[in-house]
Amino acid sequence: MTLVRIVQIGRSDLLGARFNGYSITSQLRARGITSTHLVHDKRSQDDAVSTIFAGPRTRNFISAASKLERRLGHHAMLQLNSFGLPTNRAFWKADVAHYHIIHDGFFSLAAMPLLSRVKPTVWTWHDPWPMTGHCIYPMDCERWRIGCGSCPDLDRIFSMEFDNTRKAFALKRRITRASRLNVVLASEWMMDMARASPMAKNARLHYIPFGIDLNRFIPRDQASARAALGVKPGYTVIAARGVRSPYKGAEALANALDALETPVCIISLNDTGVFDRHIGRHQVIGLDWSDDEDHMIEAYTAADFFVMPSTAEAFGMMAIEAMGCGKPVIVFEGTSLPEVTFAPECGIAVPMGDAAALAGAIRHLVVDEDDRKKRGLRARQLAEEHYSAELYADRLAALYREVAVEPSGSAA
Repeated sequence: MTLVRIVQIGRSDLLGARFNGYSITSQLRARGITSTHLVHDKRSQDDAVSTIFAGPRTRNFISAASKLERRLGHHAMLQLNSFGLPTNRAFWKADVAHYHIIHDGFFSLAAMPLLSRVKPTVWTWHDPWPMTGHCIYPMDCERWRIGCGSCPDLDRIFSMEFDNTRKAFALKRRITRASRLNVVLASEWMMDMARASPMAKNARLHYIPFGIDLNRFIPRDQASARAALGVKPGYTVIAARGVRSPYKGAEALANALDALETPVCIISLNDTGVFDRHIGRHQVIGLDWSDDEDHMIEAYTAADFFVMPSTAEAFGMMAIEAMGCGKPVIVFEGTSLPEVTFAPECGIAVPMGDAAALAGAIRHLVVDEDDRKKRGLRARQLAEEHYSAELYADRLAALYREVAVEPSGSAA
């Protein structure tokens, strides 16, 4: 087996480990793929991870460039340090460079045409930002199909001080078309968007869903988890994200709980108090943000089902984690989540933003224990069939071997 060397480039190693290849390093190694990481924010003590663009002067430059980008209306373009990446030893020794989330303030997309000619390139589009004039999620706006301009919401992340979306889109389009890219998309929802995008015209698109360790995310003893979290006896337990965000839908879930007649227990992950008004009517257990898998697994285990009413989602890692733990998932239509949760066979999808329909789906799973358990069993089966770390590693390893033997220009 020929050894293939990959350099993974992104914001962090431990943060987002299941997205950036870090969590499957050993899986890749077993398939003849060695993987090193170049990150801006190193959290581990792993010698295979190196920090890039992190010296005091460089960080000061990055900060100043980010402020200038905002004034000019061109995000992720002025981090000129990115052009020096080919001088990095790990980058130069690698057979393939795999980019992850590189649009959050430390990297310049403008360097991609050069970098993709120096090294065969894979780039995972973790969200639609590479396809828009400024925002991470265009929501119901369709202007990303035609070049943006006349933006309906400049305050969306990444916000702009004035409407430069048409020029920013045109610049991004020139850059992506001049680059030699193999683009990975984790959902068919993202694949469909990429196929319709002017940005992906010259790229090769690859559908590779993320995977998780299904030896850890497994059905466990529910009673023990409930006792550990302090769940009151007799309650149906719902797990959900309690984060306030324009994209995660916690407010819609809070409104749905208003309409729910039967008291339930809500385990609020990443809690920000969005469900506090239900204290006294429902049991609310707020859990702070944590990147500890055991912390998350305990919450999934205690729950009867998971509610993920995102209004924008390119994949939905927490959905497949819940499925691995044998829990059905309720979602909104219009994102990747109905596809990812296999609704209606397994997950339940309701119309986008419809709190009454969301309450109805919750009420159904609260009342119908048999259907809840049947969907939970199917959730685990589907996770094993589609979302194992082994399958994810198989698919990435096959792509890396394919890309490594091609000239850098073959993806154009």
